[in-house]
Amino acid sequence: MKSSRDKILDLVVKKEFGELEDKIGFSSNIFMVFGLPVRRYPDRIFEKKTQLCSLKVMNPNYEVPYGCYARMNQIFIDTEVKTKSTNIIDVGRSFRDYVNKLGYADGKANKALIRQLVNYVTSVISVIPKESNKWRFLGIQTSVAKKWDISFDVKNPDQLMLAKGQIFLDEDYAKYIYKHSVPLDMHVINCFNRNPLALDFYRFLAYRNNGLHKPIAFPDHLLFEQLGTEQHENKITRTRLMHILKAIQMFWPVQAKFEDGYFEMSPSPPAVQHKIPSRRPITIESKSVDK
Repeated sequence: MKSSRDKILDLVVKKEFGELEDKIGFSSNIFMVFGLPVRRYPDRIFEKKTQLCSLKVMNPNYEVPYGCYARMNQIFIDTEVKTKSTNIIDVGRSFRDYVNKLGYADGKANKALIRQLVNYVTSVISVIPKESNKWRFLGIQTSVAKKWDISFDVKNPDQLMLAKGQIFLDEDYAKYIYKHSVPLDMHVINCFNRNPLALDFYRFLAYRNNGLHKPIAFPDHLLFEQLGTEQHENKITRTRLMHILKAIQMFWPVQAKFEDGYFEMSPSPPAVQHKIPSRRPITIESKSVDK
């Protein structure tokens, strides 16, 4: 199996020879200040606090979403909302259909992909910023979806459903995605689709670079907090992120570096380096799921 670095080197060569087709995804920033758990979380409530705010993901009926598949599901949903201007997510008529929508090769994904999709769409999310004024209370709390109809035969991936599976996102959540999502290069995403830290870091870079007009710098431990790592892992995390950053920079010349305990970013070319066509305003539908 090729490493992420080898895959990016292949991309660089194909890009130089004009062999890459445009593949654009989107990601909202609701998780840009936090990383979801990397591994299975034992409780139904996941809570992460930083110096800036706190995130809480609750799932009373299933599990807290975790790992790469949860992140790839989120990117897929965000992309559908942004590109199709709707809160209705079409998940396809077969398991193979859905796997291919997420950019996985046939046979490379398993029932964990669907389990993380269910974990994600059935979650309730809240983000509470820390506010210096004790009489002002800020925050976001939303369910991901209002209703869903997902029925895949994972053992028989080509088995067709009678109707297309659908997810009806919560109206406020869909509007938030549409307003705050940033473009991603899916070639880079697919290089890291088995590395949750790299997925979070690349999305963070794309988000922070979007609209950045002057250099920024902050203690790198704040970045580690945002990516969901623990304080005792800072040295290991710094080394891993430096390697990931070098790989990303082979394909996208983002001006960022770790230096003297700080993480620094300067305005750079966008992660998706061509003009994205404007989209019509989002259309919200709340009708019942078709049977």
